[in-house]
Amino acid sequence: MPQHLAIACPKCPSEEAEVHLDPRADELSPVTAFSCRLCGHRWRPTEVPYLFAPDYDQAYADAPPLPEEELTLALWAEGINLRARAAHEGNGSAIDPGGYRLFYLRQAAYLDRTAHALAAAAQSGLTRHQHVADAVDAAVMAADLLLHFDLELGQVHVEGALGADSSQWQTSDGLRAYVRQEYTAWQDWETTTRRNRHP
Repeated sequence: MPQHLAIACPKCPSEEAEVHLDPRADELSPVTAFSCRLCGHRWRPTEVPYLFAPDYDQAYADAPPLPEEELTLALWAEGINLRARAAHEGNGSAIDPGGYRLFYLRQAAYLDRTAHALAAAAQSGLTRHQHVADAVDAAVMAADLLLHFDLELGQVHVEGALGADSSQWQTSDGLRAYVRQEYTAWQDWETTTRRNRHP
């Protein structure tokens, strides 16, 4: 087996990993670990990532509770519509593209979180699988809207390690992973901005 493999590191954008073998293991599973050649992170074979993106805990650990975010989004959508009508009547300006983008991002993150929570509930028999399927469809549609909006804007608001044009995002799971990447990047920016305002 080669000592150098093209495997995405779960901690950085590198796709160069060292493979660590156990000479005492059988021929079917001699690999004990991988380590990133760029950042040095080490992980077990069972932890090889399917997508290079934050998981749910990493992306949403500091996110508002779902009911609170639902209310925020509803009020926000109403405000966007009021400003659009006022702008149409010549009274002020509509929301700029950056404002729309942030709304789309938080809406997509909310739907991604909702679908994930319902999937967990279905595992325990607490909800119907059709509800999960509907929530997943909504999450994928919102993620697709965000990604294509970013592409139309020339990716000027994309802050994650991989751009909106990455082939990694071209599946349903990939689209939702794109939302987690961008939500994490936005929260990091928010944290840095608050820290700079109040040193």
